[in-house]
Amino acid sequence: MTMNGLQGLRGALLTPVLALLAWGGTAQAQSLDEIVDAAVEATGGREAIERIETIKRSGTFVMDTEFGAIAGDTEVVTIPYEKVYQLLISDFFTQTSAWDGSVAWQSDDFQGTVELSGTDAANLRNQAVLDWFVAYQTSHFGDVQYVKGPDEQVDGRDHFVVEIAAGGIDNRFFLDKETYLVSQIMIELDDADLGAIEVTVTLSEYEVFEGVKMATKSHVSIPDVFDIDTTYNETEINEPIDETIFVKH
Repeated sequence: MTMNGLQGLRGALLTPVLALLAWGGTAQAQSLDEIVDAAVEATGGREAIERIETIKRSGTFVMDTEFGAIAGDTEVVTIPYEKVYQLLISDFFTQTSAWDGSVAWQSDDFQGTVELSGTDAANLRNQAVLDWFVAYQTSHFGDVQYVKGPDEQVDGRDHFVVEIAAGGIDNRFFLDKETYLVSQIMIELDDADLGAIEVTVTLSEYEVFEGVKMATKSHVSIPDVFDIDTTYNETEINEPIDETIFVKH
């Protein structure tokens, strides 16, 4: 793949996936409802989670590609379930992606600004979800389905698996049976450029912000394309934001 082709990846594939909340609870939970309830309580509880009206996260990323490592800065701004904005800046490229509640778009140095559709748009919309387990009872989107999958192991540890289908995209959340933290998310995408791909997101370094647990580090891997490590150094909750950033331009 050429550098130009790499920059042309659509659907915000060059951005870290925003499902960075951690879950915890007791190991007795077995059914889907019990896992969801324990997850919500361990994250900080429904009340604390729903108090979050805006979230802005800033940090750094390192992307490993066939051309070598690319380092830069990143920023993610979310109005939960309504809008999301993502920015990547490096010496090699700048990429902006956003969903304004109805239109998903992406802009970069190579293809300019394009409107996203299909699963590319749905993937970006899904990243506006602050907590998929809170959304289980009060889903903000009408095309979401939850299923408890077979238990699996991740790095030698037992995990519950919750399968969430949203906007035509299949997501598998792996919750550690001892901590109920989400250790990993696997996302199946039909990318316009690459075809069917599986994205693996590994989460770590959880911290508490305004009573809610969030991961501050993620590792995103797309086989034969790139790996990207993101570290969030600053998280601002319920601070004023300029909503014009979400608008296609």
